[in-house]
Amino acid sequence: MGLIFWWMPLLLALVCLGVTLFEVRRRRRDRDRRRRLGTPVAHGERLTRLPVYRRLVSRYRLVLVAALVGLIGLGGVAGLLASRVSSVDVVEPPSFKRDIMLCLDVSGSMTEVDSQIVETFGRLAEGLDGERIGLSLFDSSTVTAFPLTDDYDFVRTQLELYRQSFDSAGDEGTRYWSGTDLGSGASLIGDGLASCLLGFDGDGDGDGDGESTRPRSIVLATDNYVNGEALVTLPEAGELATERGVRVYAVNPADYSTDAVADEVAAELRTTVESTGGAYYALDDATSVAGIIERIDAREAGLFTGARRLVVTDDPRGLAIAGLLAAAAALVLLWRVRL
Repeated sequence: MGLIFWWMPLLLALVCLGVTLFEVRRRRRDRDRRRRLGTPVAHGERLTRLPVYRRLVSRYRLVLVAALVGLIGLGGVAGLLASRVSSVDVVEPPSFKRDIMLCLDVSGSMTEVDSQIVETFGRLAEGLDGERIGLSLFDSSTVTAFPLTDDYDFVRTQLELYRQSFDSAGDEGTRYWSGTDLGSGASLIGDGLASCLLGFDGDGDGDGDGESTRPRSIVLATDNYVNGEALVTLPEAGELATERGVRVYAVNPADYSTDAVADEVAAELRTTVESTGGAYYALDDATSVAGIIERIDAREAGLFTGARRLVVTDDPRGLAIAGLLAAAAALVLLWRVRL
């Protein structure tokens, strides 16, 4: 199709020009022949002086000139097309190749928030393209509900099953706590976050080249109330996230107390996640889980916009249409001249 657009006007111009030259040559040959044979009509000069005859000759010449102008214009259009007319734009494409791991504390105080998070991400999955989502659940031990995947039908199905389980406290269907109570204690936040970090590919894109090409982030839902002795503390898990280039976004539904202990717990969580380049969000009456997730998604998209680049695009459509119209007009005028 590209070749047709580039060369069709030029070909039509050459054809029309050839027809014109042939017609002019034929008429000149006929005129010379008539001169040799003589004019068969007596007093023909009287005919040429008639106003009607002069109008016809003038119109004939005007049509012929218009046809030649059209052919010249067609040749100019063909020349412009041959030079590959293009448009130049500076584009800044967004990056849609992120990895997002949902890391949910499934202790009893967190199920309502967990339900809202998986419901929100279930809706977000409908508009994703190329991003991968994974889900890990933890209490005293960690379970990978599903690994990072871009199979969004599967993601939505699994998130809906877990939402129903959180809402019904696991009375039927999927039991969200299965495998998360195998350790000592409860809500071992550091161990849970460290285990979630292991859910990412070594280089972020799964090709094993050792270099991260995918932006990676964790949405951590927890109140940071630890009950037991964790193998990895929360600050240590935060350092591991920083080393691996993973940003952690925390959603804390328990940041509402004026108690000194509660303030200290929330402060530790805030400090840890912000040290990874992520952010801390307290869930209160003025905010919602959906609103927080939207802010996280907007922040991530803003951090990883593609680099600006110069894009040169061939744009022959306007000239091709103009060339075809000029060719059609020239052919019609030549047909009128022929008549």
